[in-house]
Amino acid sequence: MNTQASQASVIIPLTAVRCLYRNDANTKVVCEIDVASLKGLNTSTTIDEMVAEAHLEYFAGKTKGFDDAKNLMAHLTH
Repeated sequence: MNTQASQASVIIPLTAVRCLYRNDANTKVVCEIDVASLKGLNTSTTIDEMVAEAHLEYFAGKTKGFDDAKNLMAHLTH
């Protein structure tokens, strides 16, 4: 199976980046990025990106899942 990846770019605001570690020998930097700031500038543009973002939100506990329509309707009417 040959899968080909396409390149993408992401805009990261400098105020959202915090340097955690710097390795001068290998010229590598490890940074922490504020996800809320990142999402504010980079909106999903393809179905794949939207599905990936939905998966992240689900696993982060930001969404709810329902086993049947009755439970869903009960949640929506409260």
